[in-house]
Amino acid sequence: MATAEQRAFLDKIGPMAAADMQKTGILASLTVAQAILESGWGKSGLTLKANNLFGIKGAYNGASVSCKTQEWDGSKYITITAAFRKYPSWAESVADHSALFLRLKRYENLRGCTDYKKACQYVREDGYATDPAYTTKLVQLIEKYGLTQYDTTGTPSTGGAGAAGTPGTSGGTNTTGGAGSPAEGKGAGSMKASVLIQKLREIERNHKTLYVMGCFGAPLTGGNVTRYCQNHDYNKKANRTAMIKAAANKTPPVFGFDCVNLIKGVLWGWSGDASKTYGGAAYKSNGVPDIGADGMIKVCKDVSTDFRTIIPGEAVWLSGHIGVYVGGGVVIECSPAFKNCVQETACLNIGAIAGMNGRKWTKHGKIPYITYDVAAEKPYTGGTGAAGTPGTSGGTVNTSGASAPSVGAVVAFTGNLHYTSANAANGKPCKPGAAKVTQIVKGAKHPYQLIREIGGGSTVCGWVDAADIATGAEAAILKLAALGVINSPDYWAQVINSGKVQYLGLLFEKAAAKITKAGTRTTTAKDGVDALVRAGVVDSPEYWLQNCGKVASLDLLLCALGGAV
Repeated sequence: MATAEQRAFLDKIGPMAAADMQKTGILASLTVAQAILESGWGKSGLTLKANNLFGIKGAYNGASVSCKTQEWDGSKYITITAAFRKYPSWAESVADHSALFLRLKRYENLRGCTDYKKACQYVREDGYATDPAYTTKLVQLIEKYGLTQYDTTGTPSTGGAGAAGTPGTSGGTNTTGGAGSPAEGKGAGSMKASVLIQKLREIERNHKTLYVMGCFGAPLTGGNVTRYCQNHDYNKKANRTAMIKAAANKTPPVFGFDCVNLIKGVLWGWSGDASKTYGGAAYKSNGVPDIGADGMIKVCKDVSTDFRTIIPGEAVWLSGHIGVYVGGGVVIECSPAFKNCVQETACLNIGAIAGMNGRKWTKHGKIPYITYDVAAEKPYTGGTGAAGTPGTSGGTVNTSGASAPSVGAVVAFTGNLHYTSANAANGKPCKPGAAKVTQIVKGAKHPYQLIREIGGGSTVCGWVDAADIATGAEAAILKLAALGVINSPDYWAQVINSGKVQYLGLLFEKAAAKITKAGTRTTTAKDGVDALVRAGVVDSPEYWLQNCGKVASLDLLLCALGGAV
């Protein structure tokens, strides 16, 4: 029987896991059992300090805490200090736990698995834990506390915007003005795709927003509150009316959007001006008609279901709902699903992103009212050891002599300012970390446009100086951390700078150039080194095996890198 404290824990975590299972297909009983085991029924120091229920390492939206942990090295437990993700809430810890399983290919056997014994076996075999008794412990918890009860509360959702009824309908057509054919769109190309993306990011990151049907950026103040509680049957529903009223007359104000009106609002000139009825937007201006989500995709150019061809700035669509792909596998959309506002979500046609909600879209296409000036994304190809031959890197992460990055490359942003344009005079503060190059303007004052990599710690979203970009080992470490191959980028940067293991920086560079996703960690360091030799990453296996005793977790690093190449 569970104690009162254990019952309280189950009453809190169980419904979260059940709701998460409906969205992701990850078995709720497994989620609850792992939460019990990893957090000590919610009482572990990591859970109390960081709301981290599952012992997931790394950083979450740039936040982390350092803790000591024990890991099984194949023959004994060793104690290491590592960085662990810090979450704002238990709910976000649960969501990130499932996002990890959806993002990494090695966990694909967990997706949709309904047999708790198999799920417990898979999660251990897939490399989640080093404890050889991990499967047994999970099964015992599930059976002792009847955790399968949480597996029967629902089935995985089929997606769609969904909050208003039928999945994917998003509550209506999202036209602003009601019935009637949209006007002929004139003035196509009046806004550049890069500007559209910049404005959408500005709204998502710097303004409070709420999903309000038929609203294209109006501040929810004064008469607007009454207007949008009455303009549409969807908004007249008691729960939606309550949300609008709760957001009313705030300082700073909350702005209302729906999915297609987010796009139209920007194209109609929305500027965030709270003194204006529609936030600065002018209805049906700039040659852009009042058109619904389904109508918008019909007028898009080069419409395709092949998401390998998508470029930043294109619309992404499913029945009744639309968003904009902004690069890096990320969509900006306004939806009543997930966070009920303008938000970043993962484009699951490209891949899941840890810590981020996501959905699969049906089609994508070029919006006819903008000009596409954003280059197509290229897969990261990495360097081949830009520091030169072995021994010349000097054991440092600083690789200022490395070759210039190309569009699509993941780099280490080391500065603290980003700019709204390539030649802007004044910058805004942001945090350093992993980022992706989205545009390059040669000879400009700030020649590189960057967007943060999810989980990489940075908040950059704009143009930066060339001196604030690092490639080589530092970028390689951050890339591998973002992929989930390694969990403690700061630790490995410190090890490289210590010089304890010569050529370690070069190992990271060459491994990152080969690795595109995390894999199942090899059983031993020797197996990992053998895999790295076969991949052409190292050519002196004895050297790496001899150095395993010099630095804590080097053997585990070799297992991780070897499993991923």
